[in-house]
Amino acid sequence: MLPRERSLSGNPPTSSSFEDIFIALAPALKNLEELLEQQCEIFEPGVATCVRYVVSNQGKRLRPSLVILSGNCWKNVHLGSTDEELLNLCAIVELVHIATLIHDDIMDGAELRRNRLTAGAKWGQEISVLLGDCLFAHALMLAASFSDTRVCRRVAEATNIVCSGEILQTQRRFDLKLSEADYLKMIEMKTGALFAVACELGAYWGGASEAQMREAYEMGRLLGIAYQIYDDCVDIIGAEKEIGKSLGTDFQKGKLTLPVILLLQRAQESEMHLISSLLLNEHANSRVMLVDFINRYGTMKDSAAKAQSLLAQAAKVLASMPGNEGRCALETLIHYLESKLAEVV
Repeated sequence: MLPRERSLSGNPPTSSSFEDIFIALAPALKNLEELLEQQCEIFEPGVATCVRYVVSNQGKRLRPSLVILSGNCWKNVHLGSTDEELLNLCAIVELVHIATLIHDDIMDGAELRRNRLTAGAKWGQEISVLLGDCLFAHALMLAASFSDTRVCRRVAEATNIVCSGEILQTQRRFDLKLSEADYLKMIEMKTGALFAVACELGAYWGGASEAQMREAYEMGRLLGIAYQIYDDCVDIIGAEKEIGKSLGTDFQKGKLTLPVILLLQRAQESEMHLISSLLLNEHANSRVMLVDFINRYGTMKDSAAKAQSLLAQAAKVLASMPGNEGRCALETLIHYLESKLAEVV
């Protein structure tokens, strides 16, 4: 059980308390791994090998964990407890997430994902695109197995939003006029939508009311946007060996993220030509030079502050949820992300 005294009114928990969440979730996540392995067997043998490869390259399973934590806010059981319905909801969310990662890596030309070759680097773009499509379709098939059409409808809507966000971001690559509002809208669609539906589906499983499910959705949406800002900051300053995935791809592929957008707003007129040429990849050491400008104008710090503001809003929504083990864990998760944001500046 997670300590109950960790709350939004107290001191931020340490990073070790973040690990406590996943220790508590370990039995549930183990059951999820077994279910995902079973799902691999449903595919044709040649396809199953590819599915197993991408599904087994797991991180923290953050999105299915949000399903469990959100659900636990209303159904007061131990975090490690699961049933068939909850596991299916977790698998649906994770399969959609993996599918988006496969497509994202293809568009970015990324070679590493969690210290392993991406699907695109291993099998090429053609197979990888179809592999992502297979996972999207399989997630919707699982969602359609619920007697309540809400699950299938909400998963389909979230998938549509995520893919639409990717399209918009692709259309706006190398667009030096991209505004902060446009950027926030795109990452809300790309990342916020799946975090949001994960929390909503957890609340649905937990027996929450319609109003409570909307609250869960909003909390997840805010958390997802903040998480994506953090991830975008890491792409700029992170160490590839430590992070375990290809970094700097945002610069290379013309994705303008918040630190860069703020830089374009603040840089002096005399610097704009050089900054623009760096963003258009006209220099061999563009990333190093851009980081220098970002540090000079403090836009990394202000980007982190924006994400922390969103986390504060998420915490405020969370405070209205039942004060049990699930909410305690979500509070810990928010504080942990706050601490990680503090490290990037």
